[in-house]
Amino acid sequence: MSERVRNVSLSVGTSSVVVSPSLEEGQRRVLVLTNTSTAGQIISVSWGQEASAGIGVVLTPYGSWSESVEGTFVPHNAQIYAVSSGASGTLSIHERIR
Repeated sequence: MSERVRNVSLSVGTSSVVVSPSLEEGQRRVLVLTNTSTAGQIISVSWGQEASAGIGVVLTPYGSWSESVEGTFVPHNAQIYAVSSGASGTLSIHERIR
């Protein structure tokens, strides 16, 4: 099976939005999330449920989260949501899916 790579930068506001759909086929092999906001916005990320400020993975400006297949650990395939502490936050996403 070939590997798909997804590199995007998304605008995230103060309402929870889907930033990566759930995967019905394939498996996330690598996931990197980076808060690239330039005005101090904090971005909160959640898997499988709407994101809420300050809950889940909380990324300060230029903070990042990464996970990848290692040993028996496999990144979750659930839909990923994000919400920003202020308007026009920016989240960069790198995914490798096989």
